[in-house]
Amino acid sequence: MNAGPMKILAEVAVCALLVTGTTEQAVANSLPTKSDVVWIGVAIAAIGAGIGIGIYYAVHHNHSLNGCAVNGANGLELQNKGDQQTYGLVGAVNSIKSGERIRVSGKRVKNTAGPIPQFLVEQVSKDFGSCQSNPAFH
Repeated sequence: MNAGPMKILAEVAVCALLVTGTTEQAVANSLPTKSDVVWIGVAIAAIGAGIGIGIYYAVHHNHSLNGCAVNGANGLELQNKGDQQTYGLVGAVNSIKSGERIRVSGKRVKNTAGPIPQFLVEQVSKDFGSCQSNPAFH
């Protein structure tokens, strides 16, 4: 996501250069040529696309968790290394085995009735192999 703001800044700089252009030509001929109109349109479209992509990535976060899968009291759980929290895994958990270190993509389930929060697994993003150790994060 770091490339997004840099790309937008680069597009703004290019547009500023296109708009300012050479002042001598602007003074001599106040009407833009067809080429000027095309480049201004391209610049506006690029800025619009950059803003749209930036907003999309700002709103649609890629939710993922990394950690060790373990068998818990209520089924499969993931001990997340990022926030030191344990999550109950629901959803597409058929390919997940206890004792594996994995990254899962999905979303956190709001208003869970159980003692631990739940995470709705949409896919297993990566399997890192077996866990080194299983610390308790509770």
